[in-house]
Amino acid sequence: MFKAILYITFISLFVGQPSVSELRELYVKASDSKEIAELFSEKLKDIKKTDKAVLVAYKAAALTIQAKHAKKIKDKKTYFKQGAALLEYIITENPNDIELRVIRLSIQENSPKVLKYRKNKSEDTAYIFKHLKVVSNKEKKIYIKAFVLQSKSFSTEEKNVISEL
Repeated sequence: MFKAILYITFISLFVGQPSVSELRELYVKASDSKEIAELFSEKLKDIKKTDKAVLVAYKAAALTIQAKHAKKIKDKKTYFKQGAALLEYIITENPNDIELRVIRLSIQENSPKVLKYRKNKSEDTAYIFKHLKVVSNKEKKIYIKAFVLQSKSFSTEEKNVISEL
């Protein structure tokens, strides 16, 4: 694990914006590791609202993950609100981007009920189920399928259909 983090850090020193592939990998691991969450956030620190939508969405996700790892309640609340607001903004600007919907659904599934950030779960689940079959990027499709198969929002029937794609 440490070697992987060191390798990713080394590679990113020589590249401008992080690759989407790299961000996907870090995002999956960031929730369970404070060190990876910090690396994930660091890679996205220079991303602005006007950058590529998927990068902005991952920055929003990084903020919500920072909330999980923050010590102070005030910091948790601030990070989460910033991340959720940024994610809602970028999805409003790009409502047909399936990966943005996956990011939001994953956050809504895992956010504490007290935050009341769950209103789009059904909408995003339906959107992902309906549109995954037309995703042409193989890597993106594999990533989304992996999310769906472990998600609590999809029924067994939906998961069976998606696993066949």
